[in-house]
Amino acid sequence: MSPLWLILIAAICIVGGLMIAGGQHGRTKKPQVGVFDGFMFLVGYLYSKIMHRAEFQVEDGVFEDIDGPMIVVCNHTCGIDPFLVSAIMPRRISWLMAEDMRLPWLGWFWNWAGIIFVARNRHGKSGIRKARAHLTNNGMIGIFPEGKIERPAGRLLPFAPGVGVLVKRTGARVLPVVIDGTPDVPTAWDSIWTSSNARVRVMKPIDYNELGIGSAEIAKDLESRYKGWTGWEVGSRGSREVIVDDASDEVVHSIKDGSRQIA
Repeated sequence: MSPLWLILIAAICIVGGLMIAGGQHGRTKKPQVGVFDGFMFLVGYLYSKIMHRAEFQVEDGVFEDIDGPMIVVCNHTCGIDPFLVSAIMPRRISWLMAEDMRLPWLGWFWNWAGIIFVARNRHGKSGIRKARAHLTNNGMIGIFPEGKIERPAGRLLPFAPGVGVLVKRTGARVLPVVIDGTPDVPTAWDSIWTSSNARVRVMKPIDYNELGIGSAEIAKDLESRYKGWTGWEVGSRGSREVIVDDASDEVVHSIKDGSRQIA
């Protein structure tokens, strides 16, 4: 048998094996997904375990109690945070992502992942509307209430009040995820190819409807919980101005240095 035929047979076996593995992994998701989606999630999981030696810690019973509209809240350590969290989560997460991070040539991936892009200005309200609509349809969204990556590493940034507004107005439960041990690198993209010893802790869901507190108190409560979970201090990034657009029922938080964070 010629070498060409051997290569062809090997390629067929590899593709077949990947399809089988993708199908099996897809059946672990809620709801179950097809072969291609299962393969993509499997690649993300293997990438997290091999490249970042990720350790996943899930509190007892959490994955049996994540149905319905839910907001995954994470501290933001680096660019791979969404990959790490999505790798372990049984449900598909639609992440909120800054519009200026969108790379056109990755359009197929953004569409597949269900990314919700949010502009860092008043135009961001359209992205927030999409996020709220997704929650209305019992979806799961992911958000980083710090608004940007923690600098320096090992210190939290203040949680934007908008996370409390989103929780209060949608009535969605919060699924807190705590991340540490990821690459401490200059840019978000550098973390993709920099190895690390990441740890992802999935905490029990919080139903703020039962606690009966306001939106500002929700944001402060989450910030306080993360301070306790990480043992990190909360830094400062300047005074914050809250701009409320009553017509769109959205909240945009601006920072005095001219940058904007959407929550």
